[in-house]
Amino acid sequence: MTFTELLPNLQRLDPSDKLRAIQFLVNELSKTENFASDDIESKSWLEADLVSDLPEYDWGEGGIPSMKPVEYVSGIGLVLKAG
Repeated sequence: MTFTELLPNLQRLDPSDKLRAIQFLVNELSKTENFASDDIESKSWLEADLVSDLPEYDWGEGGIPSMKPVEYVSGIGLVLKAG
């Protein structure tokens, strides 16, 4: 199976199953990839806790900035929604 065949299936998963898939891939990669002993960045990603919730983001004194609605259009990317 190629990545382009796999991606739509991954996108259909609910968030908890996506996390399980990520954990599975990390475990599989750690078995097959031999990272150099000084490859600290790869080791930190493989050992990272990707399941726990992140702390709330501090938006600073201005608070959350005003936003405009966007949508993803295949082949184009993010575009502003009308209205």
